[in-house]
Amino acid sequence: MTTAKRTPPQRRLRALLLGSELASGAAWGAVGATLAGSSGARAALTAHGSAGADSLAPLLLTLAALPLGSLVGAPALDFVSRAGGRRPAMLTCAVLTVLGCLLAAADRSFLCVTGIGVVGLGVGGYAIVAPKLAHELAEHGHRRLMPRMRAAAPAGAGLAVLAGALGALLSPAQGVACAWTTPQLAAIGSLLLMLTLPETPQWYAAQGRVDAAYAALQRMLGGLEAAVGIDWVMMDTGTRGEQHPIGRSDLAIKRVRRTVVAGLLLEAVQALPLGLASLCLGPSLLAQAAGAADAAGTGMTTLPVGIAAVLAAAWAAIALLGTRRRGDLYAYAWILAGIGASACAVTLLALADTVHGVGLVTLLAGVDALLVACQFLAVAPACTGSIDPLVPPWLLRSQRRAVATLRPLVQLVSVTAPALLLALVPAPTAIGVVLGCQVLSLLAAVVTLPWALAAMR
Repeated sequence: MTTAKRTPPQRRLRALLLGSELASGAAWGAVGATLAGSSGARAALTAHGSAGADSLAPLLLTLAALPLGSLVGAPALDFVSRAGGRRPAMLTCAVLTVLGCLLAAADRSFLCVTGIGVVGLGVGGYAIVAPKLAHELAEHGHRRLMPRMRAAAPAGAGLAVLAGALGALLSPAQGVACAWTTPQLAAIGSLLLMLTLPETPQWYAAQGRVDAAYAALQRMLGGLEAAVGIDWVMMDTGTRGEQHPIGRSDLAIKRVRRTVVAGLLLEAVQALPLGLASLCLGPSLLAQAAGAADAAGTGMTTLPVGIAAVLAAAWAAIALLGTRRRGDLYAYAWILAGIGASACAVTLLALADTVHGVGLVTLLAGVDALLVACQFLAVAPACTGSIDPLVPPWLLRSQRRAVATLRPLVQLVSVTAPALLLALVPAPTAIGVVLGCQVLSLLAAVVTLPWALAAMR
């Protein structure tokens, strides 16, 4: 059942989930702003085959720190959420993100990479704890809450890039620091909102504290809905208590094996449009195309405010459309259209050698926006819309853990592989490799996705 009127705690819960996704997206945008403000990273990304180890190593460390931190943070914060509660886990995620942003804004490369890794710990925690909050605190029967909130990530990235460009107007050295204030403020907002919400009824019920579970449910939904919903909470808690990690004996069952393989395939497909790489690498390439450099000759580069504003507006529009889209409708068509459109966008990059100045900036900005739209508006909602509603209750915990492990690995490959191609091979070869991989992926998707979607049903 759903409540006739959304209560204030329910509105604060949605604001909390939105803030956590904005913080996650803004962290990726701040990574992009950091690379755009680094002369070494920009030189590596535009070397096209002549990048040296001195410039390539810091670039790869900066890109890899966030997903590697997420890979470590997800299981750690998952344990905290089970042992200490969802509320302390979310507060820990926010604190880690805030502290990491302070370190990431430092001038020294080691502190910056360390800070990004700490931010990754918080982002990984958000990825696994926020869905628990959405499931356990939102009114029963809510419509696709987490997938719609995840669509806000590009908006957070755009705000971070714009903040970095505005900060660079004051002083080029302050651009990176201003970019990292965006995920920091989003994390602080989520922390303050979490302080106003109770612990989840399911966690209280799992500890045998039924009275506290009912009080939390009453606080979130009201007395009438709590009286009805407590039975569902007890049933849901009992179902989760019977869950266990998937073992070899479970994988021997054909239905379980097909569901696991299909979920892994759909999770990997989400990165094919390279939208996340566009969030990270796009600002650096656009800064280079615009020819914006520090007038004092310090070697720092900045992204012009006008270009940053256009990027932020485009990414925000994509996020707004994504929050209104239902991912469970026409999933196969959306996935194929998104991958195909991203391949067309990569093909347009072949024109980069024939245009210069404003034309090159327009081309890169258009391709960047198209790749982000393909991933966050077309492919990712379709994949999550195909996975989440069809996971049986007895596989839910294992599915969340698998996603929390696989997603950072997919992100790591999707951001470092394009950077390596741009740095180590000529531009035409890099475009050809990416396009070839996407065409092969599209053919593989045509063959395997019908089977994967059928396996999930």
